[in-house]
Amino acid sequence: MSSPLPNETLSAIFENVQPHALTHLLRVSRRFSLIAERILYSTIVIFETLPRSAPVPYKTARCCKTILQRPHLAEVVKKFSIRWQTDSGPRDEYMPTISPRGILDECGFPALRVFALSGVGRGSLPAKFHPTPTPPIEWFLAATPSILHLRLTDYHEPMHLTPGDLPHLASFRGPAIAAGSVLPGRPVQLLGLVGHEFVTVGDLARMAQTSAPLRRLDLSAMSVTPLLLRDVAAHLSGVVSLRVRLALRHTLHFSLSGIVSSPLCPLPARLTLGAQSLLAGLTPVLGAFAALRELDLSPTSIDGIGPGNALEEQTLCATWGRGCPSLHQVIFPSKTEWTLSPEHVWIPHPAPSYSRS
Repeated sequence: MSSPLPNETLSAIFENVQPHALTHLLRVSRRFSLIAERILYSTIVIFETLPRSAPVPYKTARCCKTILQRPHLAEVVKKFSIRWQTDSGPRDEYMPTISPRGILDECGFPALRVFALSGVGRGSLPAKFHPTPTPPIEWFLAATPSILHLRLTDYHEPMHLTPGDLPHLASFRGPAIAAGSVLPGRPVQLLGLVGHEFVTVGDLARMAQTSAPLRRLDLSAMSVTPLLLRDVAAHLSGVVSLRVRLALRHTLHFSLSGIVSSPLCPLPARLTLGAQSLLAGLTPVLGAFAALRELDLSPTSIDGIGPGNALEEQTLCATWGRGCPSLHQVIFPSKTEWTLSPEHVWIPHPAPSYSRS
């Protein structure tokens, strides 16, 4: 009889097995269960719908209770993502039951790399409809220095962290007011902003105080006006990769207002005033990003404005390239990707048909 496979080989095999199949392996043998549960608990993703009639996140609480009862599981958790979907309207009634301290208290995750939490803040509600402060989460972050990636998508308040908290944080995703309190003094290189609220110059200035250069900026989860993009460029000019969802109707006003006329390369008169023509007014704004190499406009909606064509897109690439010499890649709302060749010619790479919306 051949010898059994070593645990390392079984782990490599089980890592490619679907979670529901791993749960069946837990019941087959003790040896399999020890390996399978380490893989299952390495990535925990919980989504719970919490109606007002049942506001307690039992699934999350049960998971944390299991980890407390089996401490060895806490050592393997690398990703912990919690999303609580509450009923629309004010969340005041939920506050006693969705406090993170009540759920995560005593849970320690020494190997945690990714932490995401949503459903505890006011979400898209205006502040006047949610006067209750968001339950604090700083205590958990302070106790988990291993976190590299933090996502707090509805935490619309400043966070009170000490300088020693989150010493290895590499990316953050959340509202601007939270980002302005998290980024200073931390080596964040990837920032994703969310929400529909005005981003203040003060918040942008604080975001620029990272201990490592901020290289990647994702603004696809908010509607960005040219004026906001101008303020972003003024404070985060070292960004190398920019992904943005432009508010094109604001861009139209910006382009025609005379604020930013560009003599670098006017568009041919025969081009129509489609989405790409509107984008020409962004040339001076993009030029303020001194290190920008990748510009992704694919999240931008062109509904009601009209798509451009290859000639318009190529002309824009050339225009932007003169205003921003570091630019080497552009993805348009059409999903077509353009790259600058070694011969300084912009080459299109159309998106596959199955990926077009």
